[in-house]
Amino acid sequence: MLLDMDEQPPGQRIDSVFHRTPRRRRSPPALSRDRIVTATITLLDREGSSALTMRRVAAELGVHATSLYWYVERREDLVDLAVDEVLAGATAAPPATDLPWDTAVRETARRFYAALTEHTWAAEFAGSRPLVGPNAVALSRRIIEALGELGGGEERRAVAIRAISNQILGAATSAVAMRVAKEGRADEHGGALATAVSEADTLAVEHTFFDQALDLVLLGIRTSEEA
Repeated sequence: MLLDMDEQPPGQRIDSVFHRTPRRRRSPPALSRDRIVTATITLLDREGSSALTMRRVAAELGVHATSLYWYVERREDLVDLAVDEVLAGATAAPPATDLPWDTAVRETARRFYAALTEHTWAAEFAGSRPLVGPNAVALSRRIIEALGELGGGEERRAVAIRAISNQILGAATSAVAMRVAKEGRADEHGGALATAVSEADTLAVEHTFFDQALDLVLLGIRTSEEA
């Protein structure tokens, strides 16, 4: 779900590594959060999401697992940090603030989707974890700000935010699942094609159609605004 954490009261914030005060050490640290994140991404890219444990990341760094607990509390912290890191490139050059709302949403959503699908594990985790890191929040805020130009009240804008969020995260999850099936489970992919009930259904199994589906969502939002 697209979130703007600055708008949430502190008491309602999700418990996240991004909101905790770092622990202080008496001696100079042998590690850093950046090194831990880099090692986490390296492990995930090489072996996939099922391989991620605190012990495996520690082994990647050549340290004892207890050393990691100065920087992260649990496996989910590694997940959140790694996913937000791969979104960094998508925030590098955000759409201009004077663009039409639908153009700004389209460009930002494409960046979000491309970053998630570049790493299979990122899309897998993004579908099950709150995206509350600084890069995810920056992308979400750009979409939310663009949708702020819509009329019709807060509920209509909330529905639009939900629709865009579902399209980005749902399409990313579906796209990587499709890629994994094609690359490693040809029998399952072939079975999905065999059960297609029409040519259009076959095309939907074979292609993600992210841009086209996003344009349909934006058209629906625009039509609702004009009604």
